[in-house]
This record gives sequence, C-alpha cells and structure tokens, in this order.
Amino acid sequence: MKTLLTLVAALFVTAAPQLHAQDLSDQESIKTVLSNFENAIVENDSKIASFLLHADITILEGRGSETKEEYLSHHFHSDGKFLSAIERNELSQKISIEENIAWVSTITSMKGTYSDREIDLTSLELAVLKKENGNWKIVALHWSSR
Repeated sequence: MKTLLTLVAALFVTAAPQLHAQDLSDQESIKTVLSNFENAIVENDSKIASFLLHADITILEGRGSETKEEYLSHHFHSDGKFLSAIERNELSQKISIEENIAWVSTITSMKGTYSDREIDLTSLELAVLKKENGNWKIVALHWSSR
C-alpha cells in the first residue's frame, strides 16, 4: 500500500507542472485569440474575424442577438469605426478553463470622441471559447456597457 501511495504521489508531482504549463499555454492562446479578434475589428479584417469565430457563435449586444454572418455583415464594420476612435484600457480580465471550454470576463475603460460625442464608459465583455482540433474559437460573446 505504501508503494502504491508513493507511486500516486510521484505521478501527481510530475504531472502537476505539465497541467499547470498546459493551463498557462491555453490562457496565452485564449488571450491571443481575443486580441487578434479585437485587432481584426479595428482593422476591418472580416476574414481574420471569421476565422476566429465559431460557425455557431451567438453574439449578444445591446438588445439583440446575432449570428456570425449577421454580425460580420453589419455591426462588425461599425464596431471597427467605434473602436478605432476610442482609447481603450483593460481594467481586469479573468480566464477560467474547464477541459475544452473557457470563459473570459473583461472590463475595459473606453474614452474618446466618436460621432461628435464624448465617450466615457466601461465596457463589459463575456467571451466563451471552445477548443476544437487544438484551436480556440469564440462560440459566444456578450458586450454591454455602463
């Protein structure tokens, strides 16, 4: 029994750094996907944005819900114009991962002038990502502001 406990403890000790490293690697990958998506919006690059969005994504913004196709053909372009005009400062971000699903809550300060209006708001984003074939894709987004 003592040998079995020693073996289990040894396996745990050797596996723990690998699990932690995998989690850190996934966190960095997730941050990169979200950063690349934001850059695609700002640069009006719907091809990159489309690649990062899961085919079955649901996007909740304001009072509506949009599919991938609806978002990319409509709000995507106006979001890019808005984000290009606004200074953004990430206040906090929390990433939680469970197997092949991750959810990320981000709070961002947004200030600037857009359409002759002074903007000073806090943006709240909840992103859900799914890992398929080794790649993280955004499967749900919810944006709101206060």
